[in-house]
Amino acid sequence: MRMTFQNKNNGQFLIEVLIAAAVGAVLITAAAGVIVPALRINTQTNRAQVGAALARELLENVRVWEEGDWHNISNMATSSANHYYLNTSSSPFSAFLGDEQISVSTTTYTRYFYVDDVYRSSGDLIVATGGSYDPSTKKVTVAYSWPQSATNTIFQYITRNRNNVFVQTDWVGGSGQDGPATSTNNKFSTSTANIDYASTTGSIFLGL
Repeated sequence: MRMTFQNKNNGQFLIEVLIAAAVGAVLITAAAGVIVPALRINTQTNRAQVGAALARELLENVRVWEEGDWHNISNMATSSANHYYLNTSSSPFSAFLGDEQISVSTTTYTRYFYVDDVYRSSGDLIVATGGSYDPSTKKVTVAYSWPQSATNTIFQYITRNRNNVFVQTDWVGGSGQDGPATSTNNKFSTSTANIDYASTTGSIFLGL
């Protein structure tokens, strides 16, 4: 009689173990369904932060590179079809055609920049279409991505204002240079003032 009771107890214990295991499996599966997406979102967030930081770094390096010589930017082919990256391992920086690959932890990021011309309205506002070409302003866009992500972009307008690239030493052409100038010549803008530009080569004098 005792053996029968013991067998019943053993059977009941085994059933309880099986039920506990089944419940545990359900809980683990449910937890995995929550944890795995959360880890995936956290990973993508970290990658987005790293990618954005790499993009800002490149944009800042382009700005510094341009300040050294405006022609670095102005002589580049424009439009998003022309990808460039900078070699910053030596000074001054140098630009190359193509995309740059950067490995951070286990992820490889791609970044590059391209240059667009800028046009302004009659009120000197930058416009997307129409307007007059502004040779002293360029739009620099940095694009960046990582595997299984869309391409993200940031941009900045860069204006020539810190280096002298227009040096005019001859004014003998007289007046008539109105509007934006894309290269130096020997003229100055039309004026009704008493201007002496021929007496001394390389000098221009305003009379009373």
